[in-house]
Amino acid sequence: MKRIVIIGSGTAGINLALNLRQNGFAGNVTVFGTEHHDPYQRPPLSKNWLLSDNDPSPIPLRPASALEENEIVLRLGQEVALIDRKRAVIVTETGEEIPYDRLVFATGAAPRRLDVPGADLKGVFYLRSLDDAAALRRAMRDNLSAEAVVVGAGVIGLEVASAFTTLNRPVTVVEAGARVLARVASVSVAAQVTQRLEKAGIHFLFEKAVARIEGESGSVKALELADGTRLPAQLVIIGIGAVPQESLALKAGLTCDDGILVDEEMRTSDEHIYAIGDCARGPNEFARGKVRIETIHNAMHQAKLAAASLCDKPAPAPAVPRFWSDLAGMKLQGLGIRSDSEVIEEQHGESEDAGEYHHFENGQLVATETINLPMRQNEFASLIVSRARTDTE
Repeated sequence: MKRIVIIGSGTAGINLALNLRQNGFAGNVTVFGTEHHDPYQRPPLSKNWLLSDNDPSPIPLRPASALEENEIVLRLGQEVALIDRKRAVIVTETGEEIPYDRLVFATGAAPRRLDVPGADLKGVFYLRSLDDAAALRRAMRDNLSAEAVVVGAGVIGLEVASAFTTLNRPVTVVEAGARVLARVASVSVAAQVTQRLEKAGIHFLFEKAVARIEGESGSVKALELADGTRLPAQLVIIGIGAVPQESLALKAGLTCDDGILVDEEMRTSDEHIYAIGDCARGPNEFARGKVRIETIHNAMHQAKLAAASLCDKPAPAPAVPRFWSDLAGMKLQGLGIRSDSEVIEEQHGESEDAGEYHHFENGQLVATETINLPMRQNEFASLIVSRARTDTE
């Protein structure tokens, strides 16, 4: 095996490239990325990056020297248009053909689009890339009196709303469901987060659907909800989840189902093609069935799994899934994967601003959630790995 091609220059793709070298792979490693920017860290884009007074520079994912020293070829601003599996070549949008011995999808996920009239008006924003964040930040700075509405009370939506409150700007969050963070937090934690965010100045509207976005001269003027409520707005930020970037894999005939399906070693239905990160769905030791986990930690771990398999090395130790978010002064963190488990332990920290929530299933610890307890994460992760039991049984 002499040539490995990676499609995607985000966390998963870049970490895989470097892990291949660390595992002793001496062949050609080429990474394709659709963005023109050097690889950068995405998590800050919805947090402090929006608050900077000056035009901030993105935080590099890895030093440029690391890629150069490891002889990793980075081809930015170039999109892969086609994969010819029979000939084992990829075809770029310009028609260039690049052969591969092994191919890896690290294409990530894209924002789920709001399908209502007016969704393409000026003043409607999504947040995934550096360009997205720069456009939103400019709009926030250029019109300090603009009324803002965030659609979606997931992680991105709440982080953006928190940025508005930090700037002492009013903001309304419209959520189709009954609570915040429905995909990543328990009811108990969601209730505490909501209370604190409301105290910080965020106004929530739950169980409300957007019917249309009203415009004037091509720009956003208001949101109209399905119940007839009209919300004046000059800035609308959509954060209603993400969808895996699997279209290229589907076109290539790979098996996909809410992500590119992979096995324990991150191999797809084609043994010569792998998939990692937000675009991949596969088995996880801490979950039932196949899951797709959209976190930086998961992308890094799957990069290690794929590199080990590609280099015929032992697989790394299982990694407990991790999640974190900064919300209006709170650091919310989660470990493990909750299912139908019950929160049977709720403990407050040394201050009223801290708390921990432990989820047990069949008497074994499967997940924890914490607020403002960053130093306890490794401790709790070890307990989940060891399947610690509740003392109430």
